[in-house]
Amino acid sequence: KLLNPYSSDYNRYSLSTFHLKEALKNQLISRSIAMQVQDVYYEEYTTRFRNPILDSIAFYGKPDETYLLDDYTRFPVMEEVMREYVPGVMVRKNKDGFHFRVLDKINSLVFQEEPLVMLDGMPIFDIDKIMEFEPSKIKKLDVLTRKYYVGQFTFPGVISYTTYQGDLGGFMIDPRSISIDYDGLQLHREFFSPQYETQQQSSSRLPDQRNLLFWSPNIVVNQEGKQQIEFYTSDLTGEYFIVVEGMGEDGSAGYTTHSFTVKNYSN
Repeated sequence: KLLNPYSSDYNRYSLSTFHLKEALKNQLISRSIAMQVQDVYYEEYTTRFRNPILDSIAFYGKPDETYLLDDYTRFPVMEEVMREYVPGVMVRKNKDGFHFRVLDKINSLVFQEEPLVMLDGMPIFDIDKIMEFEPSKIKKLDVLTRKYYVGQFTFPGVISYTTYQGDLGGFMIDPRSISIDYDGLQLHREFFSPQYETQQQSSSRLPDQRNLLFWSPNIVVNQEGKQQIEFYTSDLTGEYFIVVEGMGEDGSAGYTTHSFTVKNYSN
């Protein structure tokens, strides 16, 4: 039975019918045209994303033991690998197949239950399958010689295998398994703000219909609480609002607003 990881308890509050005021018609049409102009002339600039900073640390943190298998003598079968140079893991073979037992170094004991075994982050519940896997495809082996807690589960140790490409290395997944895809973090989109620092940029005849001129979430002020930023206005005249939100070193929040007016040169 699959448990839904998302809440199914929705808010019973129903929103009333939304009606636009007739007085906003011209303003909305103007903004719609400006948005379409930007999409036509600056599409390549408004769809740029920053590559995410990859976190190479495993979700279980720093392991107690790490083995780079290329630093050791390569054995043809996984059983020899585990028995020869992974002292934190005991290999047992019973009538029903192989079993792992991890040493509890904190209490100088041996866990009597199965540890959490993973291949490229995927849990492996059949130890016989991992023992049949080719050791030459394994780049690294991490071992946690302590209890690991995740959610409501407690695992007596963790054994994590990592292949060279992180793609399971051809490991055959149980056909009865169910794979569920989850949306990860969205890429960090770069905020587009044109620059007019050169003569060619200043003489550009491309229309600039931005109504949001500048946005930055990472402005750090100096010791005096000040910082200087620069940006260019667009071709749209009118009153613009400035909204500043921040947080101090002690966690106190701050908020303020201001405004300025953009006029035509002829005015």
